[in-house]
Amino acid sequence: MNIHDLTINKLINGGYGLGRLDDGRAAMVRLALPGETVDVRIERQTKSLVEGVAVRVHAPHPRRIEPPCPYYGDCGGCDLQHGDYPCQLELKKAIISDLLQRHPEPAVRRATAILAEPLPSPLAFGYRQRIRLQIDAHGRTGFRRFHRHEIVAVAGCQIARDDINQTLATLRPHPAYASLLQQTTELEIMADPDGGGTVCVFILKRRPRPRDFNQATALCRESEIMNRIFFAGRDFPLTPAAGRDPQIGRSLSVTYPAEPGRPALTLGWEAGGFCQINLAQNRRLIATVVDLAAPGPEESVLDLFCGMGNFSIPLATGCRRLLGIEGQGSAIRSARANARCAGIDNAEFRQAPIHDACTQLTAQGQPFDCVIIDPPRQGAPGLARQLAALTGRRLVYISCDPATLCRDLGDLIAAGFTVRRLQPVDMFPQTHHIETVVLLEKN
Repeated sequence: MNIHDLTINKLINGGYGLGRLDDGRAAMVRLALPGETVDVRIERQTKSLVEGVAVRVHAPHPRRIEPPCPYYGDCGGCDLQHGDYPCQLELKKAIISDLLQRHPEPAVRRATAILAEPLPSPLAFGYRQRIRLQIDAHGRTGFRRFHRHEIVAVAGCQIARDDINQTLATLRPHPAYASLLQQTTELEIMADPDGGGTVCVFILKRRPRPRDFNQATALCRESEIMNRIFFAGRDFPLTPAAGRDPQIGRSLSVTYPAEPGRPALTLGWEAGGFCQINLAQNRRLIATVVDLAAPGPEESVLDLFCGMGNFSIPLATGCRRLLGIEGQGSAIRSARANARCAGIDNAEFRQAPIHDACTQLTAQGQPFDCVIIDPPRQGAPGLARQLAALTGRRLVYISCDPATLCRDLGDLIAAGFTVRRLQPVDMFPQTHHIETVVLLEKN
């Protein structure tokens, strides 16, 4: 029998509800909430574990709601729309707390006591600055199913900004769009808040041809919201294809207005480059990092995985010297441009692999008063000793995965750090993903 009923005990990292079958095997269940009794359709199983999806709820959680997205459950993106937003925040904090409490290091477990309430996003829907759509062999545009290559065709995305959905609606009926899709594997649509309108990047199967450029020009000419199109591919770089202006600039930017105690801030990045997708919540993330780092006017700051200077630029205004290191060349170009735009002359940005750069800086024997590290989802394995050598006083760790965060906290504590603050920041409503900012101090 492929359908089993069980009770969900808690939500775990990855957004799964955790329960147990009558035969004793643990069950990881999608689309369930803690305390619910559900019927589960088994999708994968081993001798000790099954994975499945809730197909019927007998005893619903009090905060369960009807998901507003018509593709929810099929699309592999959002996985918490069946809980209201306050419920999502509670669940995300509980996931982090559960991982901390199950860590073998007592000091990591004790950090549960200082875990703060997550900072909610200003927008629960319509917050994404960009989406990346997959294109199948039939020209259908959408997102992949959960853990599958099959595509769920979509007409829009409820967590994307309105201008992105308007762009997709404009593209879909256009003959030039249908023709381009025949040579496209992915389509990225990005909002340009300061420039207005949107930017599209078509990831092509082969190098672009004159006909492709003509079709891109037709799309831009007939769209009121899309102002630039680029082509990219495995064997050729990002290539301007069409735009309203003769000079097709690569930059996008957002300007945050001045707030009490915080000056106005403009951050730019290149099309196809990385920026935080929740731009409204990014302002709160930046403020959190700056407040925890608290650099003094005579202090030095090292920003690892600095990207386009998301934290570097505001931090540099309050310290004596800042060094930002990033592996991606386009991000370093953007960071330098952002520093020039802000009139900052005490910041240096270098392109280098992070582990190599840390090894070199450690050998030089010059620690920084404060170190910022914002690694990708895999965290910072193998860097704890070097971070201890490079950090004079404070380390601020920005994590996008609670599991790798807890692993790294154990290593950092062993290397001589103490956890002082744990502040979750919800950058990704409707999903289980959560950003966490941690302040550690040298013992």
